Amino acid sequence: MIGYVLALISSVFFALYVIPRKFTKQNPLYFSLFMTIGFFIGSLCLYLLKPIFLFNESPNSSLLWSVVAGPVWTTGFVFFIKSIDIMGLARSNQWKNLQGPVGVILSLIILGEYLSTNPLFALLAGLAVFLSAVYFNIVPSKKDQKINKKGIYLASLSALAFGIVTVINKYVTTNVGVYSQQVVWSLSMVVSILAYIFTNKNMVGSLIKVSRKDIYLGLIAGILYLGASFFMLQSYRYIPSSIGFTIIQLNAIWTISIGLFLFKEIDFKKYSKRIGIGFFLAILGIALLSFAKK
Repeated sequence: MIGYVLALISSVFFALYVIPRKFTKQNPLYFSLFMTIGFFIGSLCLYLLKPIFLFNESPNSSLLWSVVAGPVWTTGFVFFIKSIDIMGLARSNQWKNLQGPVGVILSLIILGEYLSTNPLFALLAGLAVFLSAVYFNIVPSKKDQKINKKGIYLASLSALAFGIVTVINKYVTTNVGVYSQQVVWSLSMVVSILAYIFTNKNMVGSLIKVSRKDIYLGLIAGILYLGASFFMLQSYRYIPSSIGFTIIQLNAIWTISIGLFLFKEIDFKKYSKRIGIGFFLAILGIALLSFAKK
């Protein structure tokens, strides 16, 4: 039961960490940099609290996979940020949540979780999330359709990247642990973005000019992501990632609600039927998981 609760808490943080992006228009790459720096600082502080938390982790070669996860995740996050700029939180988040089906399928195949998880119900849950994304993909005018397609493409690419990373997360959690994984993973994110920025002199010059407000917003996003990743990784200690990662897709409900009612991204009265079906399918996807664990 504790694994399900941890995954649910993680889903809330996954909805919160993207909100700061709505308050800044800085380059997605710069925002990602400050976000990952915030994540790294938070992860390092947690690790240094080892005497208090009394966790016992023995780093081994499996931790090297967290180095690989860094650039894969940051690439996906930049794509996701760009899709938010194009489509808004409500629409882009549901296409990004295709990471659920991707993560489930990869976990079943690569990690052998089909031994403890019913593949049929896990895949049906993923399909429900996909259909939910389709219903939330509301485009007010034909003029916006071409731009919207670009947003869908970017969000879908981010889903692929995040789905791959969750398999790595589960593997490293099982073989190493949570705290050291977060430090290595977040540091790899920071290094991969800095390496890209420093290959372009113009980007270095622009980076120096980023305002304090934008820096703080990125750092806040990173601290919120620390909460999302920490509770996600802790849930993987108790339940298969194919189940935990899909529960985390409940962030769709929180994120869409924020996009609808806080930022007014979609006309709720005009599209109430489609929005209602979208919510129903998102909840159905999670409900199907009650039958997924063998």
